[in-house]
Amino acid sequence: MTDPTPTAKPNLGPSAPEDQPVRYGPSHHAGVGAGVGVEGETSENDTFDEKLSRGHSRSISRTDANGFSPLRVYESRDAHNKRMPESQATNNLAPARSIAASVIKPEEGGKEKKMEKFKYSFFSPEMAMFRKLAMKMLVGTVVVTVLVMWMTLPFYWGSLWKSNKYTDKLTVRIIDRDGGEIGSAVSSALLQQKNLRYFTTSPSELPDIAAVENDIVQEGAWASIVINAGATETLNQARLIGNSSYNPSEAIQVFYAQARMETAVNSYLVPYIQQALTVILFQFNGRSVAEFLQANANNATALTTLAAAPASISTPVWYSMVNLRPYNQPVAQAITLVGLIYMLIFSFIITMSNNAVREIIAPFLTTKHYLIYRISAPLALYFVISFFFAMVNLPFKIHFGAHYTYGGGFFLWWFTLFLGMGAVGLSTEFMITILGPRFIAFFLLPLIIANVSVVSLPHELQPWIYRYGVAMPFYNASRVVRTIIFDTKNDIAENLGILLAWIVVNIITICVATWLFRRKSVNEHNKEVGENELDKVEQP
Repeated sequence: MTDPTPTAKPNLGPSAPEDQPVRYGPSHHAGVGAGVGVEGETSENDTFDEKLSRGHSRSISRTDANGFSPLRVYESRDAHNKRMPESQATNNLAPARSIAASVIKPEEGGKEKKMEKFKYSFFSPEMAMFRKLAMKMLVGTVVVTVLVMWMTLPFYWGSLWKSNKYTDKLTVRIIDRDGGEIGSAVSSALLQQKNLRYFTTSPSELPDIAAVENDIVQEGAWASIVINAGATETLNQARLIGNSSYNPSEAIQVFYAQARMETAVNSYLVPYIQQALTVILFQFNGRSVAEFLQANANNATALTTLAAAPASISTPVWYSMVNLRPYNQPVAQAITLVGLIYMLIFSFIITMSNNAVREIIAPFLTTKHYLIYRISAPLALYFVISFFFAMVNLPFKIHFGAHYTYGGGFFLWWFTLFLGMGAVGLSTEFMITILGPRFIAFFLLPLIIANVSVVSLPHELQPWIYRYGVAMPFYNASRVVRTIIFDTKNDIAENLGILLAWIVVNIITICVATWLFRRKSVNEHNKEVGENELDKVEQP
């Protein structure tokens, strides 16, 4: 009884991009592949016309043991001595040969396909095989792009969609230090407003202006409206004694910090407060003047004295706006939002370049040293690139000394950029392990949108789902730079800690994914090497 013929196991292909073999360029196939015809060589399968063509061209068609080549094309001898990308693509026949080999199979009666370069139109019959594949790839790309578009873009649109409906979440503190007619009238009228969330606070809780200012900077509220002590009494005295230096704007002060989030402050907070106070004070002033004139209609002395203090009758009570943290560096927008997108793009460039390097060295490194390379190489590049990225701000006079010294603020921003690039860049490093370079762009768009959606507006003006933003790299990097250049609330330790957490999680996921995808290939290789060594030992 003879041994059964062993059945070859089907090769189902790599399970993930990390498992895929290194792809060599056309020059490798031309010089090394079996059955590749070059100038000066002939074979029994060559036709007379093919032999004549060897004086000016060469064949790079790959043939099997029987001399069969799915695609036979002749080209000039220096076709691969090109440097520009388009020239290289023009002379790269490897993709076409691969497609022809998958379609034309001799065991199924397939015949060699002879084609010439630079001869056909897209709709020529000779291009049917490639045209079908091109349409399949392009249609597939459109379908995937539309799906990703509809899964991601509405998320960003939603972050802005109803921001004006959530303004009642912007808190405004009312502090009545007056306790008189002005304080009572203004406080009660503001509490009836619905477009912002007004609430009262006892003067003893924030006893002085410094405490109020610190509360705003530390984000205790978006704004504070303070009716100053003695506002009613000061107005009455100005009318009685004819105080010509009376300033109506000293009665009420509005404190806010524009740099906390300039979009919310400029678009909603300040306009709504000004609108409310203007209406309230116009009504109060009209009523106050009418009551005073009616009470003193027959008092010529009082009317004469009143003429010496015209402000007390023209605009008896008004307010002043105190911007504690002005957004006075317009170029800062290049850092707080748009610059963070550039940070991600630069990180992505490193990911793609590193992927090309990994494809070359991956087969030769142990898993341990390969993982060390995968983590250390991008971080080293981020360190250098983030420094030069930070230096772009210097010619444009960004004020890095608002909270720290100028040098300290600059180097802190550099370190923040480094951590930010590590947070988003290593995320793309992890995903390219799973998706491969061909599909990684479809991950880049969701990553950008998930970050940008929570930076353009404060979470108070967004639906509850966007509260995840406090854990996103863009949000935390933006918070750090606002503290550095505008001296806003200092949560830098927390912000940098979150960026570090992203890096740690990314390192763990990269290591786990790489080990899982390489494990099978490494084990199979070691097993085959061991079997070969054993065969050598057993040979007589």
